[in-house]
Amino acid sequence: MQLLSTIRHRVYFDEPIVRAKISRIRFPKTCPVCGAPATTCTRISTHPRKKIWLHPASDAKFLATKEQQLANAETKSFLVDVCADHTISDNAEMRARTLSILVASLMVCISIFALIYAGADVWAGRPISPWIYSYAAIFLGSLFLAYISFRPSAFETAFKIIGFDFELQNVWIMLSNSSYRELFVEENPLSSELVNWVVKV
Repeated sequence: MQLLSTIRHRVYFDEPIVRAKISRIRFPKTCPVCGAPATTCTRISTHPRKKIWLHPASDAKFLATKEQQLANAETKSFLVDVCADHTISDNAEMRARTLSILVASLMVCISIFALIYAGADVWAGRPISPWIYSYAAIFLGSLFLAYISFRPSAFETAFKIIGFDFELQNVWIMLSNSSYRELFVEENPLSSELVNWVVKV
């Protein structure tokens, strides 16, 4: 079968990542970003089908037996305890990124006409119209806003879901705060472990 011939390779990490059983995860009551006491929760969501990794001992047969299950998998969400300064909202983030894409797309379309007018001015030997410069500034501003909206937040940098196994029983999480990582393992002694590499499909 085609799935059985899928190329797999090891991915190594400079810092250990956490492998945890999804059904038993308990997040520490501290912020994964700054380590301050948690005062609220934030939701982090991802789709397992886009983030599939294999445990070092996984058998290739899972590639065939779990394909349909993964294809139908719903979005996985986790409620993580954080401080008030580092809470995020999936909905707010999605709206901001969607708006930035729409604005940037509109500005790109208008750029075609701006270039035509600027070219006409140059061809006729006239100075380029002042509104072209104003538009260029606005266009660059829209690109900067798009960059800002898609830049990972402090929470997204500190807490990354990097993959799931084929049985959708375990999740791999990259935690940049070493103190939080150790605390996480302490909170989940029987359902988590630190690993330095995984197999990516």
